[in-house]
Amino acid sequence: MKQGLYNLFLFVFIIFSCSGESTDDATDPSDPDKVIPSNLTLSIEIVGLDSDNPSGDGSGVVKFTATADNAVNFSFRFGTGDSEESSAGVVEYTYTNTGTNTYSVNVLAYSTTNHFVSTSQTIEVYVRPALDADLVELLSGGSQKSWKVNAAYDAHFSNGDNQFKYPTWWEASAFSKSNAGFYDDKFIFKSDGTYIHETNGDVYGKANYLNQTFGNTGQFINGSNEIEKYSLSNYQTTFSVSKENDENKLVFQDKGFIGFFVGQHQSTIECYDDNNIFVRTVDDQNRAWYVWLTDQEVSTTPSKDLYTNLIWQEEFDYNGKIDSNKWVYEVRNQWYNQELQATTDRLDNVIVQDGKLKIIAKRESYNGKSFTSGRIKSNGKFDFTYGRVDIRAKLPGKKGTWPALWLLGSNYDDIDWPKCGEIDIMEHAGNRLNKIQGTVHHPDKHGSGDGGETNEYTNVSTDFNIYSVVWSEKAITFLVNDKPFHIVGNACALPFNWDFFLILNIAMGGTFGGSVPDSFVSDTMEVDYVRVYR
Repeated sequence: MKQGLYNLFLFVFIIFSCSGESTDDATDPSDPDKVIPSNLTLSIEIVGLDSDNPSGDGSGVVKFTATADNAVNFSFRFGTGDSEESSAGVVEYTYTNTGTNTYSVNVLAYSTTNHFVSTSQTIEVYVRPALDADLVELLSGGSQKSWKVNAAYDAHFSNGDNQFKYPTWWEASAFSKSNAGFYDDKFIFKSDGTYIHETNGDVYGKANYLNQTFGNTGQFINGSNEIEKYSLSNYQTTFSVSKENDENKLVFQDKGFIGFFVGQHQSTIECYDDNNIFVRTVDDQNRAWYVWLTDQEVSTTPSKDLYTNLIWQEEFDYNGKIDSNKWVYEVRNQWYNQELQATTDRLDNVIVQDGKLKIIAKRESYNGKSFTSGRIKSNGKFDFTYGRVDIRAKLPGKKGTWPALWLLGSNYDDIDWPKCGEIDIMEHAGNRLNKIQGTVHHPDKHGSGDGGETNEYTNVSTDFNIYSVVWSEKAITFLVNDKPFHIVGNACALPFNWDFFLILNIAMGGTFGGSVPDSFVSDTMEVDYVRVYR
């Protein structure tokens, strides 16, 4: 039923369309004993029907009123197989088939002689799916809650391959869509299933979907087929939430959407806590889009500056062996990735001297290996989840060296790599001088991982630089000297939401370090400090 046929109430006035009786021919006017109802009218009120909800408010409640001359009883047939009798001609019926469905409603008016006339009408009724109480509580706070894009975090908006539950292709940096009409939207959920989208006059999204759904405004379309500040007034509709096959389904009625509009009205809530939700939507080209929302005031501080409370530090302001309260040696002869070194706890390979940690790789025959080096870790001494790590270091630069400053999941011994997760704050190969790489590894991205690199810094082996990672439940951002160069979106499907520990080491050769020239004798990584902030 088109919206224009309705107002708040649907009234249909129809003179009887057919007549009959239960025993003989009731249409014979020559029989004076027959009483045939006349002037049958039917009015229908779909509860909650208005311009925003042309098929009702989702309750499924419809009120029927029938009148006729010479009628003593009315029989209503609701198009579902159900029926109800009423001498007053007034009934209320609740449709339960979820979604928007079409029904043919029939009413029969009976006289004292059991003769009848009837009429029918087609209606459309929307019924919300059953609302999951826990998800309604999450979204509405028990009454009403307003959400907005958490623009202060890297990867607050991202996309990726639909086969995964986290972004794999692209992540927006903090506040990068400030002029798009994206960050001033409010997404309001009420406990009764009402959804209000306060647009502040405009939204951001794909041009074809916006124009097809809301009308072509003639606004500029950028090279990504997007319209920034697309003109759109506030609107109201309904939503439903349910748990299906271990997924938290969020469905909007009519034209409702949340975040970046991708032409779909169904999303999943992948991660959440009391103040944040991570929403995933799949478009008609099978691309997954993600947006982080918060019910808190959005910080004006970029994500790289959010963690300022120093919770752990190593300044190396002593001499000799590493501090056993903070570090342990990892002494081994066999390593992965075709590495060539044995690691030791000797001062020849690991020493604190002149306010610096020095890890020294050497060519020497040792325990069946041709090279020695050092590797230390904070496992069991210091583990943490989320924060910022700053490591000021000068890297070895000779070919064949592979220095790394990194984090490994503290549950490594229980679930092994790559299930535990790995965050490489800095990797460098002497064979690729001055190219700094930041990478994460996990079950779907082990091998080469999800990495990015920068070659902006040409002094990595001659001067100290600060290598950093900012790690949150929303993103992992890699930086050199406070400048981001790679972002990886985080999600609950990834192993980056539990404790990790620190590792500092130099490997030799291997799949990343490459070949070691015969001329190599030794090289050193110096670390000035390690600082962790929350």
